[in-house]
Amino acid sequence: MKAGQTVRVKPASRLASEWNLRPDAEGTVLCQYRILSGCAGSVERIDVRFAENRTIWGAAAQEFLEVAETSGALAAH
Repeated sequence: MKAGQTVRVKPASRLASEWNLRPDAEGTVLCQYRILSGCAGSVERIDVRFAENRTIWGAAAQEFLEVAETSGALAAH
């Protein structure tokens, strides 16, 4: 995931209930980074801002789904 990307919390994630987010709430990734945790490897983290003026700092990226980009443009006939 990268900054500016639109994401949604996975339905089964505990984050949705902890932050009282609607199931359809979409947020924007502010920042993506990795935390190195010794021999356990690294964990990808993201900071996400939601429209409800909520920001989730340092959440595991695996707790989110990428929202598909749609152009919304229709071909003229």
